[in-house]
Amino acid sequence: MASVIQKHESTQKLKELLKTLFQFDAIELDFGIYRIMNYKRTEIENFIESDLIKAVEKEFEKYKAATRKELNEEFQRVKRQLVSSLGESALELSEVKDEFQATPAAQNYLKAKKRLEEVNITENIQSQVFNDLYSFFSRYYEDGDFISKRRYSSRQHKYAIPYSGEEVKFHWANFDQYYVKTGEVFKDYEFSSKGWKFIFTTVFADVEAGNIKGRSRYFFLSPDEAINVDSQDKLCVIKFEYRPLTEEDLRLYPVKTKEGKEKTTGVTQDELNQMLKERILKLITSTEPKAILLETEDEKSFMERHLYKYTHKITSDFFIHKNLKGFLERELDYFIKTEVLDLSNLDERHIARAKVVGNIGKRIIEFLSQIEEFQKALWEKKKFVLSTDYVITLDRIPEELQNEVLKNKQQSKEWEELGFEIATPSARNDERRVSVRGTKSRSNLKFPVDTKYFS
Repeated sequence: MASVIQKHESTQKLKELLKTLFQFDAIELDFGIYRIMNYKRTEIENFIESDLIKAVEKEFEKYKAATRKELNEEFQRVKRQLVSSLGESALELSEVKDEFQATPAAQNYLKAKKRLEEVNITENIQSQVFNDLYSFFSRYYEDGDFISKRRYSSRQHKYAIPYSGEEVKFHWANFDQYYVKTGEVFKDYEFSSKGWKFIFTTVFADVEAGNIKGRSRYFFLSPDEAINVDSQDKLCVIKFEYRPLTEEDLRLYPVKTKEGKEKTTGVTQDELNQMLKERILKLITSTEPKAILLETEDEKSFMERHLYKYTHKITSDFFIHKNLKGFLERELDYFIKTEVLDLSNLDERHIARAKVVGNIGKRIIEFLSQIEEFQKALWEKKKFVLSTDYVITLDRIPEELQNEVLKNKQQSKEWEELGFEIATPSARNDERRVSVRGTKSRSNLKFPVDTKYFS
């Protein structure tokens, strides 16, 4: 029974990891790479929930003559026959005493006991397969990305770097990856329901400059009038700030560990979202918009779903591995040879365990690499120029085209917006002139012309 429970726990642990690797928590997101991942979601989910367990059990079928229940019933029946024919004194701590071992009843008992033990051993090895896969994939996955941390052994916690005999080797953890800083695009997030419009807007943002990954930043409610509700226009505006975590924030938004202690590090936006949700609902006093935000679907409220989308859509920095499949397959091969195979115990079942870890590991890698290769193709794709326009001065345009330029309404409107005016030609001087409001007139030869307004 213990082995069955252990197997179930190992399986569940691996399933949860795989759901994290394939970002099942982002199933509601419908932008960028998440949209592509959703196309394969059903196939991946079917593999995790069904095919994964079937593949392992199929490999170990030959080591199971019957089910555990049947073998246990057979063992109990043979045990009763043994006790009935030889008496309870024939057994000592479930072992047959030496003087009774040659009897037919004892021989049947020992055979049934061995078959039951083999099932226990096989189930333990199956459980080890799930633990092996969990250990392998969890060691390279960090904050949504696979980081190239080549290991000698998990027991020694030492890392290796790719080395080809160079005198000097410069290496960093993600040297074979692209870092994509998508940037923070702080657009208003809008959604509507039952005639009401809700708007999430960022009124303050403290972001890193350049393509670097600095301190973690989070969304918090704006301290100044965070909620505006207009019942007449049925509009609810919720204001946020985006910045690093402060000590004051830890006091106002106390995130707790499983043990009940308040966190000071390792806080995630999803943890903060739970408290943001409660604060927002508390600040909204109007009954109608609050009721809409509290409506639930698939165990998540309207508020939770949209808050999750908003906080994830704006910041999505990530790494793209240049050859994830090659890297993980090399590491998997090394992992099996050093940490799965045991030279002191080359039982057929342990060899089967190594083969299963390799086969299933490669299937998972295939799924992961398809998504990664698609991202890489997008990143490396040459950008097409769809249109090109120029701003040039009027002195560079042929004189015979200048009248056409001056008569163009769109260009004239732009000049007005920029603060320029076209002076009306006088009777003594028919030269077209322009002036800047508040300044003296000057020749129109340096007047800026935008080519997007012309054929």
